[in-house]
Amino acid sequence: MADAQAYGSRAIDVLIVDDDPMIAAEAGNCLKKSGLSCLDVRDGFHALHLLSRGCRVGVVVSDLRMPELDGLQFAERLNGLPDPQRPELVFMSGNAGFDDAVQAIRLHARDLLTKPVPPQTLVRSVKSALQVRQLRAETKAEAAPQVRADERHPPQRNRATLDSLRAVRKVRSQYFPSELFSDPCWEMLLDLYDARLANQQVTVTSLAAASGAPPTTAWRRISALQSHGLIERIDDPDDKRRAIVRLSSTGLAAVENFFETYSRRRPT
Repeated sequence: MADAQAYGSRAIDVLIVDDDPMIAAEAGNCLKKSGLSCLDVRDGFHALHLLSRGCRVGVVVSDLRMPELDGLQFAERLNGLPDPQRPELVFMSGNAGFDDAVQAIRLHARDLLTKPVPPQTLVRSVKSALQVRQLRAETKAEAAPQVRADERHPPQRNRATLDSLRAVRKVRSQYFPSELFSDPCWEMLLDLYDARLANQQVTVTSLAAASGAPPTTAWRRISALQSHGLIERIDDPDDKRRAIVRLSSTGLAAVENFFETYSRRRPT
């Protein structure tokens, strides 16, 4: 377990936050064997204390369910840190649900892993997050003028953000099995936002087909997105047999707020 006084302004690759010392130790040993430097603490308060004392962390691997300050509350506080101090975030959980996944996305988590996490999966996720943080740090200065220019044109900036997210998806598919990222909810939200930017209509059937998921899975996810108030269905005025699906005002605000925060934190 890390000692804030001892580590001070030391730079480490990974900080593990988990109230179960055995799980934290197993994760730490796995990451250390892959060549990464690690510390572990039992709660988010201790982790925030380490960061406030100047400990420079590349990635935080945090449990989702913890007493006093849970993983989501901890992530909200991480997002309040200045950009140079803010580590990338990977969640681990043994019982995460759909709401947790949506909230993790909103809090800019890079991954949500299901316990017990296979060692190779944990290493891949953490190294991927470290690469993202390194790229963000290396290009921040030269990207600043383009960010300022984009801020004068929000639609163009959001299009650039959408293209960036899809580029990450293409690169990811080159290195990881597709079944590891099989839930289509986020891809559906991106597709609907893309259609809005292009002023195009999307039918429920075409959204399900474009998701790449099995039909029954796609339809369940569409229903889940609707039950959470993120999308809405309307009758096609030109063909009453079809239903049009689009982002609701809540869903649109959530996606655009995500894009706004993401574009400020990423290199462009």
